[in-house]
Amino acid sequence: MVTLAQYLKSSGLTQKAFAEAVGVSQPTVNRWLSGSKPSWEKAAAIERITGKQVPLSAWADAKTEASA
Repeated sequence: MVTLAQYLKSSGLTQKAFAEAVGVSQPTVNRWLSGSKPSWEKAAAIERITGKQVPLSAWADAKTEASA
């Protein structure tokens, strides 16, 4: 599993190009990179677009994972 920042760096995609692929604005991607979490719908889109390299679980809190 990689983070969104790692994925963008390794793929060479810009925040703007990734934002367009997900259907959000570039500032939204920047907020995700700064620690905000996407909606589950957008997290699922990120998982799909990244070929599951950035899975839904990448956005879960440690508390959420522990209780699952």
